[in-house]
Amino acid sequence: MPFIMSRVNIKIPKNKELMLKKRLGLAIANVPGKSEDVLMVGFQDNYPLYLRGKGDEPLAYIEVSIFGTENHIGYEGLNADITKAFYDILGIQPDHLYIKYDDISSWGVQGQYIDRRDYL
Repeated sequence: MPFIMSRVNIKIPKNKELMLKKRLGLAIANVPGKSEDVLMVGFQDNYPLYLRGKGDEPLAYIEVSIFGTENHIGYEGLNADITKAFYDILGIQPDHLYIKYDDISSWGVQGQYIDRRDYL
């Protein structure tokens, strides 16, 4: 039940959004037990972002929320693949992209409340 939300300060054409969606679906497989089948993604383009006081170059802020992965296995590969996807598809330089990771201990999905403690 991962969720990846990205905010970029440039326009994302629909074809590039679909390319990113596909690449993020492949990237999440770095985390054991996660796949595109359970991934939700969101995109917000033309979002005002500034880095080092400037906002005239392509920038991205990405949040990755993952349920039940407190040991962060696979995050290094996930991070590399996300960074590469945004560079390859949108031309966002790796030093112009920040990724925030959230460990989700409880989640509501399909009308059910799920708590990680129930799996321990």
